Amino acid sequence: MPKARLIFDGREFYLGSGVATIGRAPDNSVSFPDDSNVSRNHVEIEQRGDYYCLVDLGSSNGTTVNGQRVEGEIYLWDGAKILLGGSAEVIVQFADESGDFAELPADGSAPGLSDAASSSDMATAQSASATAAEQPVGSKKMLLAAGGVFGLAVVFAGGAGILYYSSSSACNAKAVIVSPEPGDTLSTPTEIEVDVSNGGCVARAAFTIDGIEFASTDEIPFTATIDPNDFPEFADGYDHGLAIVLEDEEGNRIEQNEPVMLAFETKSITKPRDAVPANIADPRQTPSEPKAESVTLIEINEMSKRFLKQFPASSSYSVSNKQFLLEIQKKTAEYAQPGYYDRAARYRDAINVAFVREQNLDAPLGFVLAMSRSRFVPDKQGNDEGLWRMTNEFASSNGYTGLCGTETLAEASQNCAAKAASLYMKALVFGVFDGDVIYSVGAFGKSPQDASVWKSTLPANRTDIWNSIKTAPEREQIVRFFAAGIVAENPQKFGLKSERQLSELFRLAL
Repeated sequence: MPKARLIFDGREFYLGSGVATIGRAPDNSVSFPDDSNVSRNHVEIEQRGDYYCLVDLGSSNGTTVNGQRVEGEIYLWDGAKILLGGSAEVIVQFADESGDFAELPADGSAPGLSDAASSSDMATAQSASATAAEQPVGSKKMLLAAGGVFGLAVVFAGGAGILYYSSSSACNAKAVIVSPEPGDTLSTPTEIEVDVSNGGCVARAAFTIDGIEFASTDEIPFTATIDPNDFPEFADGYDHGLAIVLEDEEGNRIEQNEPVMLAFETKSITKPRDAVPANIADPRQTPSEPKAESVTLIEINEMSKRFLKQFPASSSYSVSNKQFLLEIQKKTAEYAQPGYYDRAARYRDAINVAFVREQNLDAPLGFVLAMSRSRFVPDKQGNDEGLWRMTNEFASSNGYTGLCGTETLAEASQNCAAKAASLYMKALVFGVFDGDVIYSVGAFGKSPQDASVWKSTLPANRTDIWNSIKTAPEREQIVRFFAAGIVAENPQKFGLKSERQLSELFRLAL
């Protein structure tokens, strides 16, 4: 794919196979810290096959590309001018065929293109955007296969693997899948044979299908069995990428070759739906709500990755472990119930003020955490009170109710509960986990001191969330956090036709 860079304020940023974020917050790839028109996390640019795609992250003041308002996403072209919030300008420049960039003019702007070239590039990118927009999220790769662009699908799958698994490891091991071969159709359990070179520095090998990890081993020769019956949703007539990912002793993932594209032939298997626990059930739910199984693991994986990007300090984590995704898939049934948006809207100001304005936490945190713990029903359960299910004893003994005055966690306004929960989460996120939201959610309920003790039991490299955490309660809280978050951002996908995205309530706080 072409080399590309972003030009802004006389500076430049080179795009790679990873995701580049642009916004006001300093932890973005490109930051405009002094521009109040730019949201904290305004847009991201990600590689998609031979293209770069810009995605607006629900910015308050919007994004335009060459004057065209971005509604969701748009594919970029050489010379495209991105305007964030009407004031911050970023110019996209692609390298020529030799891999060189044209010299920048003295004013730092991108070199001018001929009208014909500019129009052609714009038309190509807009055509790609329009085609992608017609498809539901998660089906773009199938669109490419259906259109016969097999080569682009391979590049996309390989690029996604590089994006997700690249690292700075010094280990130079290489692994090539020799069986099954590209183009094979799997109908029975099949052993995966791998040819490994320089494997002495490899501590673990993981096998993925379309980015979902389904097996791993720490013994050479690295091998596993893939059973198509475990992936009934892949029997769709399209090719899917089988890949191997190597990890060194520090847990760093080592970039490997493009995946082996395979077809699956199997009978669809309907998995039983877990019953909804009585303490989660809401009397307003109806039995006609959709089943979580209707959303495939591929879609759960894609939605989980997008959800993770809402928390920049944690966005590089792996959420592609199959067991992790299965647990998230099962738990979504508990959150795919109507009414959550209207209930959340009652507490919009209390949550935004406490979590974002006062404690400077990521805007989605307060809402998604409340969704995962109470579904915005603050009724007392045992000793737990409020939207975040905290006890008065825990909140007061740790000093989290100091800003509440005479209010309590049970107040109808939930102002005190929001203040206490945000102070507590700030202590975990910044005081214990160095800005990491995900592991802070896993530690919810522990004092900061106990959370530090738990943190010390985790591996130094915590990229793989599921395999890093061995204890059930912490896993459960993180699984629920993801399940609540992806339902809340994709309600229509879960059959909630009248619900709105939860992010509409916190976009003004960005």
